[in-house]
Amino acid sequence: MFKKIIFFVGLLAVLVIATSLVLSLSNAKRKTEMIKINGAEIKVEVAKTSAEYYQGLSGRDDLCQNCGMLFVFADKTERTFVMRGMLFPIDIIWIDGEKIVKIDKDLPPPVSNSGDGGEYKSGQPVNYVLEVKSGFCRENKVKIGDKAEYLK
Repeated sequence: MFKKIIFFVGLLAVLVIATSLVLSLSNAKRKTEMIKINGAEIKVEVAKTSAEYYQGLSGRDDLCQNCGMLFVFADKTERTFVMRGMLFPIDIIWIDGEKIVKIDKDLPPPVSNSGDGGEYKSGQPVNYVLEVKSGFCRENKVKIGDKAEYLK
């Protein structure tokens, strides 16, 4: 019986390590682009798949000040985001086309790993959501109505 328990614990450990490795490799291969808001250029990782949407920035220790994650959606609809697995505070910028329509600033990570850390809603249809490090919007005077310019 003891050998079976050791075997299953070892198998579980291998699965956890393999999952972590796959997630880190998928983050490393994610496409990056540049966005400009109020003169500030932001290097963004682009999330376009369900798996990338789900993973988001969760599990990371930090994010550089002019870095972010851009969630790109094929349609415009009201979006809901949660801060599952987040380890640092962020600002969420909700974008319709190129126009910023809502900003949620200084959102704290969840207090415990048991919850999603709250829900944040766009309040109107959007096709892009940009997550940046907390304080970015304040420091760069980002406001509703500003244009998010996609640099090629």
